[in-house]
Amino acid sequence: MPTTPTTRTTPTTPTSDSRSRILATALRLFAARGAGATSLREVAREAGVAPGLVVHHFGGKDGLRAAVDDFVVDLFRDAVDSVPLDGPADEVVAARDRAAARMFEDNPDAVDYLRRAVVTPDPGAEDLARMLMQETIRRTQTLRDHGIARSRIPVEEQAVAVFVRQLGNLLLQPALGRLWALADASAPVPTVRVSLQRDTD
Repeated sequence: MPTTPTTRTTPTTPTSDSRSRILATALRLFAARGAGATSLREVAREAGVAPGLVVHHFGGKDGLRAAVDDFVVDLFRDAVDSVPLDGPADEVVAARDRAAARMFEDNPDAVDYLRRAVVTPDPGAEDLARMLMQETIRRTQTLRDHGIARSRIPVEEQAVAVFVRQLGNLLLQPALGRLWALADASAPVPTVRVSLQRDTD
């Protein structure tokens, strides 16, 4: 089940045990199948609770999906905010990238769920990707305000580049691993590194 290096209450902590268990189970099932293909009854069965308890805690499927989205965004927020905005700009940026990467590496279900949300979203299910982008825009603006992320391009474009840099390898690495195996390549699987480049660069 997901773990996190932060002090945030996670779905696996004893606090509000049934709610936490339902949330952890939903994240795992949504990551594996997609939220659209997962019913509340399945979540309840896997979590070992009555279906009515899922409704009691989350109000229904939309509420459960929103709670899972909020949890993933909070993991991302807490990881990035754990890095103080002191020191050389390149060190701060690198430390924030490492914090985000460590958090997602420690939470594989969150990575799989995020991969679905960004790469193959269910119809109309773009809330998580939108929330993470808004979060990244706010944090990129904060870096600019502290003189850390200077750029002449609009903050929204810079935020997309930051998002891709922080998460691109996590989203694409499994696909590369599968292709590597299908090709029967003998060398170790390379590490994906993603960046954006304009045609005029």
